[in-house]
Amino acid sequence: MTKIQVTLHTGTHCVETEAKTMLRRITGLILETNDELAVRELGEQLELLNEFIGTTDFNKLRASDERYAGIVEAVCILSRGKDGNPVIEVSG
Repeated sequence: MTKIQVTLHTGTHCVETEAKTMLRRITGLILETNDELAVRELGEQLELLNEFIGTTDFNKLRASDERYAGIVEAVCILSRGKDGNPVIEVSG
């Protein structure tokens, strides 16, 4: 089983806006593809994003790091931690 992750780019906007944009993008991809394996992986990414958006205190996250706030450009990797909950880390 592959580790599901979603790459979010900040700098022009905050991590919350990027997560919502990616959610819409993945939803569109799911509707457009006929590849069953791709749909399954995209569905897991969609589920991860939904959970992240629904459970994250974005005010607190943005206040914790300028990269999450979108002030500084960054690549953020969203994945699941050992407990199964969404975890986000800044790469670079």
